[in-house]
Order: sequence, then C-alpha cells, then structure tokens
Amino acid sequence: MLKLITLDLDNTLWNVTPTLIRAEKSLTSWINDNVPEAKPFYQKENLMSLRQQFNKQHPDKKYFPTIMRKTLLKQCFLQSGLSNNKAEETMEAAFSIFIKERNNVDFFPETLNILKTLSKQYPIIALTNGNADLSLIGINDFFTAHFSAESTGKAKPDTRMFTEALATSGNKATQTLHIGDHPTEDIQTALSLGINTIWFNQNKKMDSSLCNPTVEIHALSELLPEVEKIHQRLTRNL
Repeated sequence: MLKLITLDLDNTLWNVTPTLIRAEKSLTSWINDNVPEAKPFYQKENLMSLRQQFNKQHPDKKYFPTIMRKTLLKQCFLQSGLSNNKAEETMEAAFSIFIKERNNVDFFPETLNILKTLSKQYPIIALTNGNADLSLIGINDFFTAHFSAESTGKAKPDTRMFTEALATSGNKATQTLHIGDHPTEDIQTALSLGINTIWFNQNKKMDSSLCNPTVEIHALSELLPEVEKIHQRLTRNL
C-alpha cells in the first residue's frame, strides 16, 4: 500500500528558469534604483568571483541558495562602501525583493489539480535543493512537511532529505513514492533507499538510460494514473 509521497518542486511542479530570470531582473533593478553605488559590483564577473570565493570558504554550503545569495549581496554592498550594519540591512531588503519574485512561479497546467488530488489521498512531503517557499507560493496546505538542502544541511543527491521524510512520516521506503525531474538527485537517490519513483522526464528531454525509475512519464497529465497503478501494485503485494 502506498502511504507517503515525496515530491520535488522546481522543474517538477513549475519551470523554475523563467522564474529565476524574472527574480534576478527585479533584484538588479532594485539595486540600480536604491543602491546605485553597488551597480558596478553587482555584475556577472564580480558575482562569479565572489561565488568562487564563497565555495572555497564554505564548501559545505555551496548548494545552499539563500545563504549564498545573501552572502554575495552583502559582499557587493561592502565593496560599494556601505558600512557593515548598512550592508546587512540593505542585503535583507534586497533579498526580500528577490525571494518574493522567486516564489511567483508559473505552475505547469496540471500542477494544482495534481496537488489537490494527491493530498486528499496521501501525505505529501516536499524535498528540494532550492529555496522555494510553499507559503509564499500558496501551496503550503497541500503538504505535511517540507525539507530543503538548507533545512537538513545536505543537498540531494545526499539521502538525508529522504531519510528525514521517512522518519517524520513513520513510513517505510517501500511504502513511499518519490516524484521528481532529476535522474540522479531525485530518482537514483530515492531508489538507493528502496523508494518507489516516478521520473518526470518532460517531453523526453533526457536520455532514458540516465536512471532506472519505477515509472518514467513525459507529461504531468500521465502522473495521476501512474500513481494509482503503483498504489494498486503495492496493495496487491501486501
């Protein structure tokens, strides 16, 4: 019997790329208007250099998007001549602009119906390496828990998010289904724990040999019937 669904967010429920582009544009515009002295420092080459420094100094945090972005913003503001306190204050204001737009996502057409349907049947736990905020997005009520790289201290493909989801729900891996778009971070990691998987390989963009999911789908319209098939199979095997 299927008792738990774990669900990736970015590029599974929405295409994150245009969202991030909009968020970056909003942030850049805000900096140009409100902290013009930082404009020469909030440029691609400088940001790449700061990111490299961050990764060297904090290798355990290089996959933590909120911590990294806040650090880079503060460094830019310090470089522009702001005091430490003012740079900290300005960083928080700037990040609030970014994160608001970062969570203004465009759902795939089937997403909300999928969440409404599955949440009536199963507890759903979100597992993401990103910094999507379920409350800001407006879908928090569909989920019983939310684990991220920053909340657990480990990014997928580490198994920590998955094991915390299992521990929180009290369910076994064999009673769980993970749905995601990444062949390694989502599918192979879940499979390594014995979790059932559905790989959302949208429009067959990736080679099917990249992973070995329980089921591979190419459109979200295929998802609900496949979840039901897995539930029926697990029930028969009791």
